[in-house]
Amino acid sequence: MRRPSVEDTLLIQDLYARYAWALDTGDTDAYAELYAPDAVVYENRPEGLRRADGREQIREFVMRFHADPGFPGRQHRTSQLMILPDPQGREDRWRARSYVLTTEFKDGGPPTLFWCGHVDDILVKHGDEWLIERREIKPWAGDVLERFA
Repeated sequence: MRRPSVEDTLLIQDLYARYAWALDTGDTDAYAELYAPDAVVYENRPEGLRRADGREQIREFVMRFHADPGFPGRQHRTSQLMILPDPQGREDRWRARSYVLTTEFKDGGPPTLFWCGHVDDILVKHGDEWLIERREIKPWAGDVLERFA
């Protein structure tokens, strides 16, 4: 299987670290800049699918969290990152799949698990950095568990 170079692997890992830091510290501008200008985000929620197209809508998407007074204290952790060939066979893109856990720390108590799920991303290189071109956020339920009886 084709794999990214070591340099690109490190840059992609850095992208995910910057993503979590921008999200969890309320840096809306830095968060939006981690996406390609024409990126699309899909969020699977109990109420249905939410979609954001382009950086402006993605900025509005994250403001739902950054403007929420209950959001500070949450931390998003990306792990088990798999960098795979692009499903459409494009040489200039990679697919990245990973687990996501969100913890919440409030009022000096112990941290608690707030949410768990996974993301499925398509990444594209712009200049010297990798950006998210397509992101699908899903809970740890549904089709990812379809192999189980």
